[in-house]
Amino acid sequence: MGVKDGFMGASMLLKVALILIIVSNFCNWIAFTTASWGYNDGKLSGQYETGIGIWRRCDLVGGCSDRDGLREEWIGAFQGFAIFGYVGINVVMLLIILFLFVGACKGNGEVKMGAIITAFVTAVCYLIAVIIFASEWDDGAGKNDDYELGFSFGLAIVALVLEAITGVLLIVDGKGGGTSPA
Repeated sequence: MGVKDGFMGASMLLKVALILIIVSNFCNWIAFTTASWGYNDGKLSGQYETGIGIWRRCDLVGGCSDRDGLREEWIGAFQGFAIFGYVGINVVMLLIILFLFVGACKGNGEVKMGAIITAFVTAVCYLIAVIIFASEWDDGAGKNDDYELGFSFGLAIVALVLEAITGVLLIVDGKGGGTSPA
């Protein structure tokens, strides 16, 4: 059975779930790798523009510096929860692909249940990362309005919402209760 047959044989909810998790994963990869979770445009403070990501801080002038290993607790918590969210979306996509297209896993209830549980647990992890970043990003800036949330922050929110919706669609689909392929 090929990819086309697996896709055509899937229910409409599973097809939508696959498409949503692919879009979620695309947003996830961009959010995870770019230095645009937040930025300081520097207009009010007279500084250079700075972009902050999970792993790097990049200045318009002066290049980038690593953020891993910094001794601020919120950065470590933010990075840790973001990692769980990032990996989870990748795992959910893999499990859905296995469930739909791989003979030994096709229609396997445990594979589907694994995707459902992973989708919800890691969407919550990503949500925690987003909350940590949003609450801590401009702390210490005082009344400085230079600090803004960036597009990577928004993409992370889109990724976690689509992942959660994928989990709901997998539950609503209701197929695949067995442990062995047909």
